Amino acid sequence: MASAFKLSATLRGHEEDVRALAFPNRQTLFSASRDNTVRQWNLTSPKPPLYDDTIALQGSHWFNGVAYTPPSEQQPNGLVAAGGRETFVFVKQPGRPPEEDPHRMLIGHAGNITCLAFSEDGSKIVSGGWDSQVFVWDIEEGNVTAELPGHEGPIWGVMVYDAKFVLTACADKMIRLFDLNGKSLKTIKGHTDVVRCFCKLPAGHWSGAAFASAGNDEVIRLWTLEGNSMGELDGHTAYIYSLAILPNGDIVSSSEDRTVKVWSNGQCIQTITHPAISIWAVAACEDTGDIVSGASDNIIRIFSRDPERQADPESIAEFEERNRMYAIPAETASQGQPFQKENLPGPDALETQIGEKEGQQLFIRENDGSVTAHLWSASTSQWNLIGTVVSGEGTSTAKKSFEGKEYDYVFDIDIEDGKPPLKLPYNLTENPWDTARKFLERNELPFEYYEQVANWITDNTSGARIGQGSAAAPTSRPPEARDPWGTDRRYRPGDAGSVSTSGQRKLPQRTYVEIVEGNVQNAVNKINETSKQLLDAGKIGKDSVISDEDTALLKRLGEQMTSSPKDPHPTNEQIAALDKVSTGWPTASRVPGVALLARLAVSPEFVQHTSSGEQTAIDAYAAAGLFEPRQVTANNAVHAIRLLVNLFSSDNGRLIVDGDFQKALDLVRLFASEPESPAQFKALASLYLNFAVLLVSSAPSNESKSREARAEALLTDIGLLLESESQHATDGDALFRALCALGTLLTLGGDFRQKMKMGVSGTLHFVNMKPAGQMPNVKEVVQEIRDELR
Repeated sequence: MASAFKLSATLRGHEEDVRALAFPNRQTLFSASRDNTVRQWNLTSPKPPLYDDTIALQGSHWFNGVAYTPPSEQQPNGLVAAGGRETFVFVKQPGRPPEEDPHRMLIGHAGNITCLAFSEDGSKIVSGGWDSQVFVWDIEEGNVTAELPGHEGPIWGVMVYDAKFVLTACADKMIRLFDLNGKSLKTIKGHTDVVRCFCKLPAGHWSGAAFASAGNDEVIRLWTLEGNSMGELDGHTAYIYSLAILPNGDIVSSSEDRTVKVWSNGQCIQTITHPAISIWAVAACEDTGDIVSGASDNIIRIFSRDPERQADPESIAEFEERNRMYAIPAETASQGQPFQKENLPGPDALETQIGEKEGQQLFIRENDGSVTAHLWSASTSQWNLIGTVVSGEGTSTAKKSFEGKEYDYVFDIDIEDGKPPLKLPYNLTENPWDTARKFLERNELPFEYYEQVANWITDNTSGARIGQGSAAAPTSRPPEARDPWGTDRRYRPGDAGSVSTSGQRKLPQRTYVEIVEGNVQNAVNKINETSKQLLDAGKIGKDSVISDEDTALLKRLGEQMTSSPKDPHPTNEQIAALDKVSTGWPTASRVPGVALLARLAVSPEFVQHTSSGEQTAIDAYAAAGLFEPRQVTANNAVHAIRLLVNLFSSDNGRLIVDGDFQKALDLVRLFASEPESPAQFKALASLYLNFAVLLVSSAPSNESKSREARAEALLTDIGLLLESESQHATDGDALFRALCALGTLLTLGGDFRQKMKMGVSGTLHFVNMKPAGQMPNVKEVVQEIRDELR
């Protein structure tokens, strides 16, 4: 049997959970964290191993995934890539200053990016995310070369198997095999819950399999590329988050059960318990066979089988002591059942009982009455203390029961009117983010609620600690801040903890809305970066290149938009520079230019500069193809629709959209019938709301159709959007805006309401079937619409 892994190094520096790792060689490793950073760790001393860290990437939101490709002729320093909440794939050369712009910034995802993998030659990168999309990117070109279709849920894992094949792990419980050109080759069924991670197995592996997969069903499954099951590895007792392969073919896994496990010849040969709730990531160093873990206690730990690379005895003893002191909740130790410590064996059992397998648990009633937990180590043939079992929030009378298990809290979640609330059980020893994610997955709710639910759990348990009674609420915050819904701690998704505005009428709406979103500087940097690439590739002529003068203009524009987002006062020259991008570049490369134009549309100067001739801004950008459906990425259409939305911000802009009313509706109608992303749904809802406000605020021009005829046309398109079967109608705010548009139009008069009554009633039926349709603000405006129809 191989030697046991022991602690080699403990790396502290991250301020939040460590979510992903890459361990390309002994000298270097990379880590991605919820603290908005990717860090590079460099070995400074071999014995004992010591590492210094630098920030490789600094983001505005958390990172979920990190990947590394080694030096090549094209990239002599290699590349590191990361993705997360910001929805961009950041690609950077290792060792460059954190304030330096990324080497590439790949824009295309419409949601949180969860996973990344480089191609074997480092020229491409594969990314997956909550938007159910998987993209293959050409790094130097900066564009999508293929999409991997067919996923029916968030993507949690991707693996480039070799120069040809890519595997994806999806929340729909499926593994899918593609080639790098996007061709679907096989769907592999077998997992009974969300699939999260892979590792490639070497040729001649003892299992006969080509790869391993794991996820929420707590089992590692072994597969051939043909989809044949070659076995299972069963031993974890909670979600498995990450897999890695050692040079000798041993498999390494990390889980929410606090452990990293090592597997050989179908058996678990070592269990490494951590003093943390979730072990999010594990990676293996091909050079040394060492492994590294990243956990919810913000710490990275390296383990080695080689005594030359193991930590000093004091550090190993400290790690073991932290495990021994770890507080294990009784409901976790007893699988949620009542903990009968009087039936447990005494300390003598540690000497007389022999474990049946690696990782087997044994609970001991100590002489002082406490209960300790131990794991069997097959390599040392002894029981190792891993923690002390404690009660949760207080005595057993303080616990809440749910499905036969006891919890510190059981929250009520109102989803659908007239039906019992969903229950969200939570223990203080759990990670709020993990609990929120499990709740959404278990109840098949949209992941747009993820951050909201997690923050709500944190707010409503803030200050509580193991050993407190349930009455020990935090005293530093007023009661209404802790629990806006009263003592039953009920939560309604979509309200973000705010007090309901029930009782205040929402119809008709009188205020125009804007959409002013996105990182301006990132978009400007992306334009400058892409211009040279396109010219070198012969994809644009010199008249479409961003010149040095253009670069200076755009830099200044970025400063204007940052300091004065509501009206940045763009010059004609600045808009002309953006027009090169948005009208003269290949469609897939236009996104950052169109995004900036959409932001500028709030400004009267933008309207003046773009609509001063025979054409209006709408005419010009429609002719340039900005509203063409089904482009390589849907983001072009999102920003083009946002441009129309923001034209309502100025008097001159409202004159333009009033005059081009029918043209604007015609341009976006196809998107309304099948929105391509949540952002697109929200942009359409905002546009329709602004048109509705315009119609009830002033009469149309003499040359236009009657007000009611316009309202009827607009209401028809709103119905298309609300009745669409798109999976992207999950944003409660977007649905609220679309319904406000519909309801505002109904205030035009009794005759119009009577004419539209049957169609509107049918639309409301569709709304009621959508998950977001059960949010309080949505239900309130639906009720107002029903009142109007009466």
